[in-house]
Amino acid sequence: MQVRDGGPGLTEDDVRVAFDSGALHARYRDTRPVGSGLGLALAHRLAGRLGGTLRVEGHGPEGGACFTAALPRTPGPA
Repeated sequence: MQVRDGGPGLTEDDVRVAFDSGALHARYRDTRPVGSGLGLALAHRLAGRLGGTLRVEGHGPEGGACFTAALPRTPGPA
């Protein structure tokens, strides 16, 4: 699954810390609207616990940031 936003995107420095709790919040709270700084860290941790991954690209094809989640398939009912 892929999610893209229409925001300003992320710098290479932002990408390196995007999943650290509060890192982007602290970096941008005085310059632009930001969230609590917990969402990306929680999503990254949850994806990992489910055996998957969450990746980020600084800029999606149309601008903004692009996040890709990959989770393993589970067997269907017998």
